[in-house]
Amino acid sequence: MQGSEQYNPIALQYSELFADENQLSISAYFKHINYPLSGKKVLDLGCGDGYDLSLLAKCSASLHGVDASEEMLRLAKQKNPQAEFKHGYFERIPYADHTFDVVLSKWAIQTSANIAPIYQEVHRVLKPQGVFQFLVSHPIRTFLEKKKHPKDYFKQEMVDSHIFKGQIVVRDPSHTMNEFLSPFFLQHFDLIAYEEGFDAGAEKVDGDTYPIFFIIKAIKRS
Repeated sequence: MQGSEQYNPIALQYSELFADENQLSISAYFKHINYPLSGKKVLDLGCGDGYDLSLLAKCSASLHGVDASEEMLRLAKQKNPQAEFKHGYFERIPYADHTFDVVLSKWAIQTSANIAPIYQEVHRVLKPQGVFQFLVSHPIRTFLEKKKHPKDYFKQEMVDSHIFKGQIVVRDPSHTMNEFLSPFFLQHFDLIAYEEGFDAGAEKVDGDTYPIFFIIKAIKRS
């Protein structure tokens, strides 16, 4: 099962809890969408229930969403009748080369075991000078949430995350920062913003405070 397909049985519950439990990450993420979207083609990669696209509905952009969860897509279509949605996987984005001006993604890319083909696909569907902005689980978070001891930061493992005050458990592969800031990414994109943050909706291991997510905004090189 693809990581994002695990949301099929929990789609409605996740959708109902998401906005209330993720205000800090939502605010941080949208703070970086500070560029004109009017007339642009925008892809939300891993769009989930369409919450983010609904916040962009007044931007006069052409909105598109891709997700592997059919149940999430059903909810997204209800919220965003003006947008186009396709069922698909991040490693095989169902759009032609150079289609989008902007590719956005939040809490999605980390669900895949291999980040490299996702970057290649985003680069393919983005126009030159297109914007790529994403928010993912921080590797420090997934390292601390590993239950095995001794913990190995560099070994990829499936990690259970207890989110929304323990009401939902999702299982995603762990990643390192080297995977997110890979040679391919640094050679093909110019990094223009980076931010780490904490969100109350996440599991808090041993009562400690640490980065739950990070945001990257980058520009595709011509």
